[in-house]
Amino acid sequence: MGNIFGLAGGALVQKLALSALVVGAMASVSLGTFASFTAQTANTGNVFAAGTLVLSNTRQGGSACLSTAGGATDTNANGSCDTLVNLTVKKPGDSGTASLTLKNEGSLAASALKAFSAACTNADAAGESYHGTGSPCAKLQLYVQEYADAGFATASACRYGGSSDGGTTCDFSDATKTLAAFATAYGSSTSGLALAGGLPAGGSRYLKIGVKLPSDADNTYQGRKATADLVWYIEQ
Repeated sequence: MGNIFGLAGGALVQKLALSALVVGAMASVSLGTFASFTAQTANTGNVFAAGTLVLSNTRQGGSACLSTAGGATDTNANGSCDTLVNLTVKKPGDSGTASLTLKNEGSLAASALKAFSAACTNADAAGESYHGTGSPCAKLQLYVQEYADAGFATASACRYGGSSDGGTTCDFSDATKTLAAFATAYGSSTSGLALAGGLPAGGSRYLKIGVKLPSDADNTYQGRKATADLVWYIEQ
């Protein structure tokens, strides 16, 4: 009998001891939730927004033509702006000009403004029954005159072409400044003619383009025409 009671008493002691351990563990866990040090900071709403370069091209008397063509800037190159010079049935000594305003409609300043022409093409003039075989691209003179004002009243620099006053006012005194020569020297945006000063955001540049068939053009230029694109380019 003593052995039976001894076993029972031992089991009871063990149960009480286990209960005490469980309670102690629970107490330990419960007490741990009251000891909590925390810290937190946040930098929210961080933004990086790109600016824009948008070139506006307006022939005097025409409508503004944007490099975006009225759409997105994904391409940002518009080849459909107004023709500057469209001269037909002309004779040796005749010339023509067109005034052009370039404006940076974007929010970023352009560090460079360039002009270039990828090519000049010779062909027979439409509407003419008789034609020579000359190369008008190599004969037609070209100048690019810059003005200081929107009224094209004050010449500021002759950017390309002949000049008899030291480079302020363009004229046709240099027979080597032709459409073909321009395209050869300035055939791409990389090698384009740099118009010093770039184009600040919201800023404008005022240019006049002049072309002339020299008085010494002979019969080989009859019924012929030259076609060239003038491209204006800005970069940030």
